[in-house]
Amino acid sequence: MNYSQQLERSADYDEVQALYQQDGLSLESDLNRLAAAARIQADPGALQYLSTYTIFNGNLNIPVLTLHTTGDGWVVNQNEQAYASVVRVAKDSSLLREIFVHRAGHCTFTPAETLTAFQTLLHRLDTGKWDDSTNPDLLNQEAAALGQTLNPVPPALFNFEPTVFLRPFDVWN
Repeated sequence: MNYSQQLERSADYDEVQALYQQDGLSLESDLNRLAAAARIQADPGALQYLSTYTIFNGNLNIPVLTLHTTGDGWVVNQNEQAYASVVRVAKDSSLLREIFVHRAGHCTFTPAETLTAFQTLLHRLDTGKWDDSTNPDLLNQEAAALGQTLNPVPPALFNFEPTVFLRPFDVWN
């Protein structure tokens, strides 16, 4: 693991550098300490379990629509980029669509955004096509049409491209 390289690829690199500089600390020294630390071998049984039940292999046999907030500090939106990349390698991208809500917090979707996403997936299942169903402008219109009761705040779906997930696994090695 090259921690320096990983940090340089991170969307937070400039902030980390600035904070280290502000506090008079040596980022390079800490990165060198991480690089020199002893490595811990994964338990083979745990690794096998994760490989069997948890690791995305990208093989889809049904349409999948993901919905993610961009400001989720618990489950980062870069997970969506990692998922899409393994689906792309497995050549199943036609079955996957990812939509994003511009909002902070974990799963802070309005009821209208959630219902609209569900209706979008039903449309795909019923017609066999995504068409323009994941267009954020159309999604916001559909969510808004569900009324103020289901929209405590305005719908906030938008085009978004997550940054690269920094530690992707390679299920093909």
